[in-house]
Amino acid sequence: MNDTTSGLSRRTFLTAAGVGLAVLGLGSALAGCTPGGATSGAAGSGALVPLPTYVPITKGPTPDLAGSATVQPVYLSAPKEAELFTSVSGKAAVSGTVSGFVISYSPPAPASNSYLQAAEQELGCKLDLQVVPADSFAPKFATVVAGGSVPDLVEFLAFQLPPSYPQLLKAQFADLSDHLSGDKVKAYPNLANLPTPSWEGCRINGRIYGVPVNRPPFGNMLISRPDVIKDLTGAEPAPKTKDEFTELCKAVTDAKRNRYAISGQSNGDSVDWGYDFMGAMFGVPNGWELQGSKLVHKWESDRWLETLSYIKELKDAGYYHPDTPSISGSQAKTYMANGTVLMHQDGISAIIDPSAPEGVVYDAILPFAADGGDGIVYQGSSMFSFTAIKQADDARVKELLTLLNHLAAPYGSTEGFFLQYGRAGEHHTREADGRVVLTEAGSAQIGPTSLNRLAAAPQILASAVPMEERLRRSHAWQEQASPMLQKSPITGLYSETAGKTSSATNALSSTMNEYVLGRTGFDAVKSGIASWKKSTNDKVRAEYQEQLEKLS
Repeated sequence: MNDTTSGLSRRTFLTAAGVGLAVLGLGSALAGCTPGGATSGAAGSGALVPLPTYVPITKGPTPDLAGSATVQPVYLSAPKEAELFTSVSGKAAVSGTVSGFVISYSPPAPASNSYLQAAEQELGCKLDLQVVPADSFAPKFATVVAGGSVPDLVEFLAFQLPPSYPQLLKAQFADLSDHLSGDKVKAYPNLANLPTPSWEGCRINGRIYGVPVNRPPFGNMLISRPDVIKDLTGAEPAPKTKDEFTELCKAVTDAKRNRYAISGQSNGDSVDWGYDFMGAMFGVPNGWELQGSKLVHKWESDRWLETLSYIKELKDAGYYHPDTPSISGSQAKTYMANGTVLMHQDGISAIIDPSAPEGVVYDAILPFAADGGDGIVYQGSSMFSFTAIKQADDARVKELLTLLNHLAAPYGSTEGFFLQYGRAGEHHTREADGRVVLTEAGSAQIGPTSLNRLAAAPQILASAVPMEERLRRSHAWQEQASPMLQKSPITGLYSETAGKTSSATNALSSTMNEYVLGRTGFDAVKSGIASWKKSTNDKVRAEYQEQLEKLS
């Protein structure tokens, strides 16, 4: 099954399986939703096994704009039946019933689910899936793993990993390294089609413990309204230095007209002033960096202090929306749509937000260095989740990998088309213009069944509503930004302490916010960083450092 970054209903061409992309894009301080920045775990010893070899599938319909391991291809129309190809040899044919535990953002599927029945026939196995609503996923996950008898296939959310998950995986789930590392993945061609960055978060304890559900590798970016900015300045925004960015903010801000260059947003216990974009401008590392052999956190860097100083400069000049400390993410999107705010940090899916009013154009500012040098963009987790396989004998593990290989059928394949649209007439119809439209049954059954949460093809860029310009803009930005991707050196590392630092982290974040708002001085920030280092960060660093040494 293929995912797209469009947030559209399953009713029309291509689906909304990109839910959660902006969360996954937190590639720096909040990667993996742990304050220490761990996106994946590595609590064991021994050398890293090779990541699965990337072997892209080139069969099927030709994309309107080609993709790569880091760039999503663009398809402006649904595949024609004559273009479909076969990506697997026969059915998965797994013995017995396959149990699974997956998340859902949809209303429950009806009890009489003809799509699930058809999928079982296509796959050649019986499925018993526990489909859990997003708001209750964490507690139900804890209950499942505590019971001692986990399902065959379990979805681990990249942005909501449980405490001590490396130990959990080692105790209850299969080590897939001997099946998937290096060229071994070629036995499962659709899994080999998954880009390398997505596998990095599945290499845990130096070994491979899951199959990823792919997402683009980019962390946060500064989304803009190029249409409005061009009307105001005569050109679309393309700053190359800090000074040019400041001039841009000045040129488009008009408080009397309730128009501001930029907005941050409230994140509950803290305020995000666009820290990722601003920090990258000053060369702040993606969470951590190696200075020689020593790990140094971004908040310890003088470049971070420069970033805070610059944010305060923009705030004092009136270029930030004055309500930034209390603006929610949804409110910021509304302000972007109505032109109250012209730049706001978000994930890449915001460029093609289908809820935007007709005629609104979104893009992203290409990263740049404050002094005019090369820009950087933080690499995120590159996956929504990964599917782990319950410990079993090799024969059973291979059966389940064959099933996941089938579910990861690429865009343009016969299997992928069925998984996405079901059976013709019953779950979808094809319009005279070639569009594929889900029937009422298809809409009610396909998404809620959540097969695409177990495994899926690489995400593509496509949409059912007219937004060709924004699809092309997203693709162009990805092509230009890909060489700027900066990976965190703690990718693949795990710190137990990192998940217990919220109190100290929130205290320091609050001090930084007070500084930006002019309520405290720079000395308070420096003192806060020193206290934070002593209370938590030095221990987190030691745990990561130990893992680096063990896995080197």
